[in-house]
Amino acid sequence: MSMRVIGGGAGGSGKDGGASRPTPSRPQPSALRRESPREAARQVGELPALPDKIYFRIGEVAHLVGVEPHVLRYWEQEFRSIRPTKSQRGQRVYARRDVEHLRRIRELLYDRGFTIAGAKKALRAKGAEPHEERDPVVVAGTRAREALIELKHDVESFLRELGG
Repeated sequence: MSMRVIGGGAGGSGKDGGASRPTPSRPQPSALRRESPREAARQVGELPALPDKIYFRIGEVAHLVGVEPHVLRYWEQEFRSIRPTKSQRGQRVYARRDVEHLRRIRELLYDRGFTIAGAKKALRAKGAEPHEERDPVVVAGTRAREALIELKHDVESFLRELGG
């Protein structure tokens, strides 16, 4: 009957009288992982060409933009210009212009080193991102529009009085 030593450790309580045995080296987790196409695109900086399609699902868009799907969902919350439609099954469906816009956002954030706020500002300057509702320019424009609408109603009522 043979006995097995349980929990022998480095204290020298093994069968060999404390002589240390070389432990097989484990491969590091990073060596086990295969590089995904998104990671390869992220490292090289080159993105795959857009296929001749009008609509794309989130997995396809993630591959074309070179980011993970959860990043796209986060960008949807941060950038008001990204609003994919939903299919009947509830899946996100991105238009071609959405994919092109996401690639611009990725370039600003990853390649040029912008922060999210900086990327928003840059996109607003190009007219690609709508202004925030609290933005002073938007607030002033809203007030001016309301004043013009009120003035229009006054002129219309004045013309009705003159005409009838």
